[in-house]
Amino acid sequence: MKRTVMTVLKQWAAVAVAAAAMIALPAAAQAALTCQVNPTKVPITLSYHGAKLTISGQSALNDELVLKISTPPKDAAMKYKGKAAGLFWMKKGTMEFKGVPQVYLVSSTAKLNLILSDAERQQYQLGYDAMGNAVKVEDSKGQPVERKWFDEFIRFKEKEMVYNIQEGTITRKHGENGNAFEVVMDWPYQAAPGVYNVEVFAVNGGKVVDKAATTFEVERTGLIAALSKMAVDQAALYGIMAVAIAMMAGFAVGVIFKKGGGSH
Repeated sequence: MKRTVMTVLKQWAAVAVAAAAMIALPAAAQAALTCQVNPTKVPITLSYHGAKLTISGQSALNDELVLKISTPPKDAAMKYKGKAAGLFWMKKGTMEFKGVPQVYLVSSTAKLNLILSDAERQQYQLGYDAMGNAVKVEDSKGQPVERKWFDEFIRFKEKEMVYNIQEGTITRKHGENGNAFEVVMDWPYQAAPGVYNVEVFAVNGGKVVDKAATTFEVERTGLIAALSKMAVDQAALYGIMAVAIAMMAGFAVGVIFKKGGGSH
């Protein structure tokens, strides 16, 4: 009897140890969220007309992804037109937009409102509505104005190619422990020189569960950099040079057209 009891106890002990070991074993390792951008420096040269950017990385198998490229929020101004005396269109004033990024480019694996709750979109400023809720729009007298002016501001920035939202455009390749993702985009030449933030958000269950970030820089180089520095440090000399170059260009065009006219 004692042997039977001891045998049963040993069996139960073995089962308990095995169960504890199973609990202690980690789940299959999932890929940590990462992101990198290539190139990390975008040079502005005489022939500059934008660039190709590739943002890539790893993510967990079941996570949706949102990519945001932006700058820290600043104040911006936009002039608006209206009819004077109900007849003629003319500039009537200036709108002040408090706390807007200079560049705002968003890509995602699916529609933002389907994968993220309103609170999460607001917290991480993902989507125009979320951004608009945090932006104050005032006229030149500091008085708040209608929401339509923020919508006009968005349309203006989209025409400049510095604002854009592309939902469902992030491509992924499934692996054993995670996904590899990649986004290739045309970087707009209209974007000013500076350092830009790249943020990738992993989303699951309507919430941001992980985040990875990096930066890249757009910088003037060569002759463009030298001329920009001269414009700041030696404004008078830069002005003289600009006038001289304009005069020479005008003279050259005049000579070309004169020769063209004489040949007929």
